[in-house]
Amino acid sequence: QGKRLADLSKRLGLRHVVYSGLENVNQLTGGWLEVLHFDGKGVVEEYFQKVGVPTTSIRLPFYFENFLSMFKPQKAAQGDTYVLALPMGDTPMDGMAVEDIGPVVVCLLKSPEEYVGRVIGLSTGKLTEAEYATVVSQQMGKTMKASRISPEYEKGGSPGAKEMAAVFRFYALKPDRNVDLTMKLNPKARTFPQWVADNKAAF
Repeated sequence: QGKRLADLSKRLGLRHVVYSGLENVNQLTGGWLEVLHFDGKGVVEEYFQKVGVPTTSIRLPFYFENFLSMFKPQKAAQGDTYVLALPMGDTPMDGMAVEDIGPVVVCLLKSPEEYVGRVIGLSTGKLTEAEYATVVSQQMGKTMKASRISPEYEKGGSPGAKEMAAVFRFYALKPDRNVDLTMKLNPKARTFPQWVADNKAAF
């Protein structure tokens, strides 16, 4: 589908495409890791360049909104403590709110002469699992702790666990994300504490 989009963009003579890409993890790690949705986007990124479409690729980080769904803090079995289960240990992980991406794209489209041909990793900050937990705890007034789980949780066999474990293993390699450039492109993009403050009711 991505390659068809690139071919269509070429036929239509589009002067600037902003593509939501990602790293080809399998290629970058020499086959050590495979993250299918990353790898597929990486192949399409290369294809846009190959067919000569003027393209800016943006590579997104972990979405803050994931903390409201699959990574929502869970109440511990005993006491009033909540647990944040993010298999990153002490390695900082980039993040950003989905709704702050749109203004970034608008800014890129307004300045093709500056951004065509570039690959831009987006992020409004990087925190460790414990730091993410601390922010939520401070904002919500609840005791929150990091679970300290590892990507080995995939062995539990839950649906999608293997793919998600591979994603976090790749995040642990610290892929290139540029906080300063992200904030230049969207000065109103929120840090994690700002985003949590805006979304207290959802927690």
